[in-house]
Amino acid sequence: MSLILFELAGASPERRFSPFCWRSHLALWHKGLDFDARPWRYNDKALIAASGQGKVPVLCDGDKVLHESWDIACYLEEQYPNGPSLFPEGQAAAKAFMDSCNCDLNPCLRWFLLPVIHGLLTPGDQVYFRASREAQIGMALEHCPQQADRSALNKVLDGFANRLGDQAFFAGAEPGYSDFSLMGSVLWGAAAWPEDFLAAQPLLRAWRARLAALFPGLAHFRFYYPL
Repeated sequence: MSLILFELAGASPERRFSPFCWRSHLALWHKGLDFDARPWRYNDKALIAASGQGKVPVLCDGDKVLHESWDIACYLEEQYPNGPSLFPEGQAAAKAFMDSCNCDLNPCLRWFLLPVIHGLLTPGDQVYFRASREAQIGMALEHCPQQADRSALNKVLDGFANRLGDQAFFAGAEPGYSDFSLMGSVLWGAAAWPEDFLAAQPLLRAWRARLAALFPGLAHFRFYYPL
């Protein structure tokens, strides 16, 4: 097997919680590619040294090493054209949708998720995670709940539900990278937070169920509630 995906895991290797890694994982599944999804932890920097940086996802395809979920998606689309397209909605539209997940949804979610993710990590990773994330947000992890804004999160989710409308998927009749971008954030929450943040979003819950049904491999990973 030449394709290896390094993706972030908690103390339990089945607890995968990076939204960016899930995008790459779903893209590989969608393409029908055989790959080895290896758990990676923050203190495993040496395992991905060939990528020239210290974050995952990292995809190794023989001697080719890529990082950044968007770059991985574009590579898979170009290198493996025989599988289903990752961009039925168009590459520019998929990039714009991904950016909206990064800029609108993920910043809202992180205030709910950062404290609970800390508890899912190995002791060594907890030290790194606390130091790095507290430097990013400028406060102790224990203060994150004071920043968690449920109304702001619901407003963002309402916007995504409106964008979905009566379509089966955000990419249209079939799923595409727009769907994988949002599903990455959804799986981030499902892996880390016991509360289903889509509980009040029937359109998005139905979309999640349709997408999850296409990927039975999700059953091998640990989530707090059924998808």
